[in-house]
Amino acid sequence: MNIKYLYIVFLLTLVLLASTKSRFLAPDKLIVGSWEEVSWKYEKVNHKGGSSFEIDEKQKQEITKNLVIHQSETWEFNDDGSLIFYDGEKVKESLAWNVKGRGNILELIHNNKTLEDYEIQEITKDSLVIHFHSDLQVRGIVKLTFKRKRTEKYAQEIQQP
Repeated sequence: MNIKYLYIVFLLTLVLLASTKSRFLAPDKLIVGSWEEVSWKYEKVNHKGGSSFEIDEKQKQEITKNLVIHQSETWEFNDDGSLIFYDGEKVKESLAWNVKGRGNILELIHNNKTLEDYEIQEITKDSLVIHFHSDLQVRGIVKLTFKRKRTEKYAQEIQQP
């Protein structure tokens, strides 16, 4: 009789674990889709008071002058490992992407094999926050925030059980 209860508890635990795991997608699965750039924020490192401020277009150009940074409105991550940058409806650039480490490093690989690494700070089904480190006159981190772009395909995916 005790073995039956133990067996039932074991099966319920397995079912619970399987359903819980399916709810939490890995970053490389969760990132697939279209993301709209919402903001750039510059945060100073090693600065008392921890100041941070929004970056305007002129500051963004200064920060990105010697870096390969994408000033694109939409980033589309495909499950085949390709990434397409759109400026409006126009394709701006296409390259490859990969999630490395424990799911916290986003690596972008250009056709000329140039690499870019971003730190994934937060990723949910609706928001993405990534950082890159800037070595301007004052060291700091640039925080890029994205929201998932609503598409017909995305609407179908979230309606599925």
